[in-house]
Amino acid sequence: MVRRGLPKCIVTVTLLTVRALSGGEPTRLFVEPFGNKPGASELRAALVNVLQKNRSLTLIDNASSAELILTGSGETYIKGYLGTNPRVRYLNSDARPVYGGFLSVELKNRQHDTIWSYLVTPRRFGSEDINRNLAGQIARKLAEAIEAQRKPSKP
Repeated sequence: MVRRGLPKCIVTVTLLTVRALSGGEPTRLFVEPFGNKPGASELRAALVNVLQKNRSLTLIDNASSAELILTGSGETYIKGYLGTNPRVRYLNSDARPVYGGFLSVELKNRQHDTIWSYLVTPRRFGSEDINRNLAGQIARKLAEAIEAQRKPSKP
């Protein structure tokens, strides 16, 4: 009988080693409300949803126990409509909305000093979910910035 796969003890030790090398505990992050502009609360909800999937972060509910605080502002709006027939000058059921907006965030430490900031605008235009578009861009850049903060600088 041929045994396939790795023994469970080797896999467990390997996973523990990878976790230890990756910095151990996840970073505790608090995401503040994004203000009262149109679409800001939906942007925050989309960003929190994307950040919850990141294993190197733990989202918490109060700023006092957070290692890092994410503040920001954002807005989304409809810039116009894109129709399938260029001759039709009125809004019909074939017209798709084209969204615009922005999301700007600042990452702060416990002393409330800004250590990183970033601004994104929609990458593509069309009727896809603009909140997920902006949140995905920010989440990717934020993960890179936090990873860079965790790594010790080389002399």
